Amino acid sequence: MSNPFVIRIQSSEGTKRVDCSARDTHKQIYEKVANSFSLPSVDGFTLYKEKNKQSPIPRTPTKITFKHGDMIYLVAEQENLFPTETNSSPHVQLDFKSDTPVNGTSFASPKIGSFQSNNMRKLNINTDIKEDDVDVQLDKIDGRVPRQRDPQLCHHNIHGKCIHCIPIEPYDEEFLKNRNPPIKHMSFRAYIRKLQSSSHGDRNTFASLENISCSIKEKCSTGHAPWPKGVCTKCQPNPLTLMRQPYRHVDNIMFENGNMVNRFLNYWRSSGHQRIGFLYGRYEVYDGVPLGVRAVVSAIYEPPQETSRDSVKLNLPDPHEALIDDIARRLNIRRIGWIFTDLVPDETKSGGGPVLHHRGNVNSYFLSAQECIMAAWLQNNHPNVCKYSPDGYFGSKFVTVVVTGDASGQIHFEGYQVSNQCMALVKSKILLPTYDAPELGFIKETSSEQYVPDVFYKEKDSYNNEIMKTARPLPLEYLIIDVPTGFPSADAQIQSTFNDDCTSVKTPFCVENRMQIGELQDMNALASYLKQFSKTGAAGVTTSSASQYKATDILADIHLLRYLAVNDIISFSMDQLDPLLDSLRTNDLNGVETWMEGSDWQTIVQVLQTQTPGSPSLGSRPSFMEYEDQTDLVSSLSEWNCPRCTYINPGSSRTCDICSCEKGS
Repeated sequence: MSNPFVIRIQSSEGTKRVDCSARDTHKQIYEKVANSFSLPSVDGFTLYKEKNKQSPIPRTPTKITFKHGDMIYLVAEQENLFPTETNSSPHVQLDFKSDTPVNGTSFASPKIGSFQSNNMRKLNINTDIKEDDVDVQLDKIDGRVPRQRDPQLCHHNIHGKCIHCIPIEPYDEEFLKNRNPPIKHMSFRAYIRKLQSSSHGDRNTFASLENISCSIKEKCSTGHAPWPKGVCTKCQPNPLTLMRQPYRHVDNIMFENGNMVNRFLNYWRSSGHQRIGFLYGRYEVYDGVPLGVRAVVSAIYEPPQETSRDSVKLNLPDPHEALIDDIARRLNIRRIGWIFTDLVPDETKSGGGPVLHHRGNVNSYFLSAQECIMAAWLQNNHPNVCKYSPDGYFGSKFVTVVVTGDASGQIHFEGYQVSNQCMALVKSKILLPTYDAPELGFIKETSSEQYVPDVFYKEKDSYNNEIMKTARPLPLEYLIIDVPTGFPSADAQIQSTFNDDCTSVKTPFCVENRMQIGELQDMNALASYLKQFSKTGAAGVTTSSASQYKATDILADIHLLRYLAVNDIISFSMDQLDPLLDSLRTNDLNGVETWMEGSDWQTIVQVLQTQTPGSPSLGSRPSFMEYEDQTDLVSSLSEWNCPRCTYINPGSSRTCDICSCEKGS
């Protein structure tokens, strides 16, 4: 009896294995291939022994002469050969408000898929996926870099083009290398164009854009027992060789102004403790890199956390995370990254600045292993929606910003992302920090609880030979992608989303979750903030055209908006804040003034104006009513009498509880 063997069938839908025996005929091979790819018949394709389609395999009943592991190439002879369920993989439905799955699917075990690209018109694109606005804009851009006519090399007329002046592709390595400064990583959209271009020249080139999985597949189709009792080549993940990622999803990070960063750094200046914040902003087209993406930071939100001089611990889950995301979404911004400080005061002043330069040089590290794991975890929670991936997402645009000292001892901002390989390692929970070397990571060993694939990286030995090493430990430079970070130039015309850059705001509203340094968001803090906008010094605020400030200057503060929604005295619902948020998003001054003249805001003004006798001295904290008295006052101010039945209704009711008459009718 002949021994069975396996041959591989490569097609535009990927590679499949077919079990064969020496007794099989060529006709039977066609039938097995059609059954493996779920094709209705054997007439719509041809099998070839060679990739160049020079040796077609006949459909005759002659016996095969293949050997174990041979590769056969399937070429479609008709359009739409493969059924719909083969072309498209199930997609994870995303909730674009929170960038997380809504059907309970975990990102920890992504489906593996690839697409074949014969030309740009034949890409397998899922049109049901709604990409980010910046990606939609970049898809409409040609992307090629124009070049001027060279007077020495170009001998054609002014309307002609030659090899020396024709526009070059956005992924051209020489162009990126010769830029000043050089561009180390091409943009992600340029990388997609490169895949499309490489597959355009050869019909049998299979360009893939797939998510990496380092986890063993559950419920293998072969029916064997789950790990650790059983494993096979179909369910175990492939070995992973770490490589420096040639592209990045975000090419530049820019803060709208420096004042928001100063407010964030004031915590460290006051306490000496490190701090973490989440960046809220938007993505836009970046001209500094062909088909580039820039992350523009509009605000920094500081979640609940426990801080010290050497570490920060986030208190998760944040009870107000969904609220702040909802406010940001209504203002047309979103969570785009996170920022943390690693500042050490230079008490000796040896570096010429206030802080030490202790990271980011040749003797130190750029990101520690714990920071890389945290960045990868956040990137996995904020995937990049991509219509070119069978899973509906690929990589992430979530960025990391480190505030540390530079070589001159000044406070410096460094931007990073981690690679898709790092995201896969963290998603499978196999990347660990080392005990005494923060610049190194460590891959877990396989155990009875978890199967861990082999992970390698390449380096050169003392003889300049490239060798393969096991990633235990591994240098984190293979996983880190640096992203230039900065601020607008002096002549840049950039309008800030919030009032951080407003000159009329002398004392900004205090930041949330800073009780450790004595900053408390309450009615007293709100009154102190509003006092600077009142001519009489009281808490009441008027918005006249003769004033030096505008209504948007008062309320365009994400920390204030959050307090209005979460305070215990007069909390605003999102329905009440919607008109204000819509006006702030469109910069509608009249809309903000109209909202401030409404009953909701005027109730807060009346509470703030009712203070204990005696005006506070300049520079001291004003003394207002106690919490219980404020609650009673709010209750009495918000009650209203029904005009029909005279029933006294609570202020939160829009209709009478007795006769259903509308308030104010």
